Amino acid sequence: MTGCSTADGGSQRADAVPAEKPLLTTVEANKVVTAYQDANNRANAKSSASLMAKAEGGAVLAMDQAYYTQVPGLKKSDVADTLAPFVYIDRTFYIPPASSRADWFLVRTQGAPLTHGKPGKPWPKDIRFLVFKRSGDGWRMVVARDFYGADVSKVPHIALDKAGLMTVADPDTKIGGTAPSQLPDLVTDLWETGGSRTALTDTAARRTGRSWYTERLDNMDGHAWVDFKKTAPHTGDVFAAKVADGGALVLSDSAVDETFLAKDLQSYIHLGDSDKPFVKRSPNAQMYKVVRHYVQTELGVISPKGKPAVYSIGTQLTKVDATPAADV
Repeated sequence: MTGCSTADGGSQRADAVPAEKPLLTTVEANKVVTAYQDANNRANAKSSASLMAKAEGGAVLAMDQAYYTQVPGLKKSDVADTLAPFVYIDRTFYIPPASSRADWFLVRTQGAPLTHGKPGKPWPKDIRFLVFKRSGDGWRMVVARDFYGADVSKVPHIALDKAGLMTVADPDTKIGGTAPSQLPDLVTDLWETGGSRTALTDTAARRTGRSWYTERLDNMDGHAWVDFKKTAPHTGDVFAAKVADGGALVLSDSAVDETFLAKDLQSYIHLGDSDKPFVKRSPNAQMYKVVRHYVQTELGVISPKGKPAVYSIGTQLTKVDATPAADV
């Protein structure tokens, strides 16, 4: 606020600072979400990768398109549940000021099944955060991850400025020693080493991620080596919003490769049913080497003291490279 005085110093008045303009209005953001869910349901009804590309972008689009490829190798009942129509209810919008130059906004919501055009009961104990990013021809949903079960109590309060707009956190600026941009590496380390190089808080998502490493040799019967390696993320986007206690809410994407290698020429690897749709040449052959490529998205929180926690990790197989034993 600036104060302006008269020449004789007698009276004063205050000129109000113009309010920050939002990146878009809540009415516009609500229309974006509704258009997205409608387009998503249409794409799911036809398992159409091209239709989904009109609703989503980034890592989540790559994951959903890969899922469509994988559908023939999955249980029909599971596919029906996954692709069932849905609607987002109880929406809260976190929109940054236009001056922040951010090209994204955040939505807190709950999902519910859509039956005969009407929402059913909300998904139980589930709070979802969606990131919508501006593209050349509109908006695309690029990350969707959840606080689930007991972790719903960990949902942070997003920091708002005086105009009620979201405060964006710089992904590369450390908060108590940890930058939001470190979250993808903290997550992939669970796959590479079981989390031995990270200091992630113990959460259900951390334990699940770590289990991929600790259980990697299960069912191999000593016939194959298995390891995970971090690889380049699909987009490398990191979306971070400041929270009221001084920390940050972070949504990002990462990627890992899982390699199976037969220990000798008398050993081999069989592809699972969910792998075979990605392998065009001899998917039923005995394999000497198999590399599974996974794309991931994750949701985490960094405390004011820099303690990171991950609350949700989505992992989707997107590609399989397989070398038949006969080729070795």
